[in-house]
Amino acid sequence: MTVAVAFLQPGWADWEAGPVLALLRRSFDVQVEIATPDGEPQTSIGGVMAAADYRFDDPVLADADVFLLIGSDAWVAFDDLAVLGLLRQAHADGKIVAAICAGTVAAARARLFEGRTHTSNGRDWLAQQVPGYGGAEGYVETPRAVTDGRLVSAPGSAPQTFAIAVARLVAPQAEAEIAGYETMVSAEWTAI
Repeated sequence: MTVAVAFLQPGWADWEAGPVLALLRRSFDVQVEIATPDGEPQTSIGGVMAAADYRFDDPVLADADVFLLIGSDAWVAFDDLAVLGLLRQAHADGKIVAAICAGTVAAARARLFEGRTHTSNGRDWLAQQVPGYGGAEGYVETPRAVTDGRLVSAPGSAPQTFAIAVARLVAPQAEAEIAGYETMVSAEWTAI
């Protein structure tokens, strides 16, 4: 069974977590586990409280298959070397690491963007949060998620393409189902 760990900081963005967690759990039977900085429940921007399964520093997290860094303003000040090391090791081991919105700050600090195409909430915004981050030359200005190998990045305004990109890595054999989901959610985009 595939295990995905969602890293939720205080004030996590519920609209970024919802699509990816629901799609993975409902459509692909992925076991979703929640990690928070201190192992305590964390409340989203919208007031949704998420119970935690683990602390960010729990060694069992290394066994996960998918690492989801959900946006929160708390990532901007976050610089825990052990967690950044865990993300680097997961990426080196070929596991899926996906970061959206301010979660991309942790990915940049972990040096995951070096030699990779990626995106975030804006080139200047990411460079301001992580001055001199390695890989800045691979930044792509786009309103959609970007996948490079088993690394996914997205601006906070792209929760649906983030979910789709992660799902394509988790379940490549289910392209027809993923394409159906993409068609369903894109109907809203084209109606605007």
